[in-house]
Amino acid sequence: MDYLIAKTKGRNSETAIVLSNKTVFTDIPNFDDVRPYDNDYKLQEGEYFDLDHFSEKDYYPEIARNEFSPSDYSFLSREKYSKIDYIISIQETDNRHYFLYQHVTSSFIYKKYKAISWQGIRRATDQAQLIESDGLLVIKDEPDCYYSREDDKLYFKRLSAITSIFTGIDELYREATDGEVNNFLELDIINVQGSLTANDVKTANRRRIKEALERYNHFNSDQKSRLPHYISQYCQELYDEDTQKFKVESEEDLTKLLNIINQRYYTTELDGERRLANSVTKL
Repeated sequence: MDYLIAKTKGRNSETAIVLSNKTVFTDIPNFDDVRPYDNDYKLQEGEYFDLDHFSEKDYYPEIARNEFSPSDYSFLSREKYSKIDYIISIQETDNRHYFLYQHVTSSFIYKKYKAISWQGIRRATDQAQLIESDGLLVIKDEPDCYYSREDDKLYFKRLSAITSIFTGIDELYREATDGEVNNFLELDIINVQGSLTANDVKTANRRRIKEALERYNHFNSDQKSRLPHYISQYCQELYDEDTQKFKVESEEDLTKLLNIINQRYYTTELDGERRLANSVTKL
């Protein structure tokens, strides 16, 4: 039997049953096209990220640890629906157990609503119906993530959509700390100009800095010596030949330098077009 469970937010949060014997998400993908999570990779149509050995993670949900027993839960009371944080559809398909999660924001909850339904129209003389209600929770066509107990894998498309569901899962894209940002800006190849500080570095570049620091620290002396030539092909204005350092005055300059160290600039083989890769797959 399938169940829909809701987790409410707030000091008195609870987990309760919303529906029993109802299959909410009818189309579960076969997950043929999956890849380990990579913050720099942009998924193609039909692809999913996966997270192996999910049950071994600190943020593995308690509800999935044991066989679900509905007698352990009460039905959600009417006044709690407006406080739902996320829903879980517990489903069994082809002898496989799935936990399907959808994060619920205020845009999915309507305390009062009016809608037009044309489902009953069969003839030219039929008209649509006006539906009025004082409570509606919208369920998306596809959940934010799928957990397969048999595979022990979490499948998802956007990590940002599930960070509030699995507390701690954002470790997968942990940003550089202020200390790590300062360590990068203090590299002997960088000449920070103006008033740029760690406080000015935003989330996207903090993530790039973690990769860039790791790459640069693993470069050998020959690779480091080739950086000026590489940058001269794409961002020549950043390199000062007199000081032999890279000038960084703004976060835009920092972005360019990070893309250089992370080797995101390239030239196409056939027509010589210069490009910036916003998604990378190792071959």
